[in-house]
Amino acid sequence: MAIEASILRDERQQRQNIIQAWQMAVLMRAKRIPSLKQLLDPKPAKPLRGKELEERRREFRQMTKNLDMSKLMPKKK
Repeated sequence: MAIEASILRDERQQRQNIIQAWQMAVLMRAKRIPSLKQLLDPKPAKPLRGKELEERRREFRQMTKNLDMSKLMPKKK
């Protein structure tokens, strides 16, 4: 279990490093750099309503209808 946890931490760290590298590349190309406050405290996404909400729900149902949860969950020993 300790090895599996270590692998998961390493994968999470690698993903975080990739995200940070991408953000740095984007900011280096920006003509106007956003303020630090704006970067650290982004506004929450506005809630979906009406047609758009129904469309997203339909897409979610379509994507997950054939999903086999047993393949996603690690087997306990």
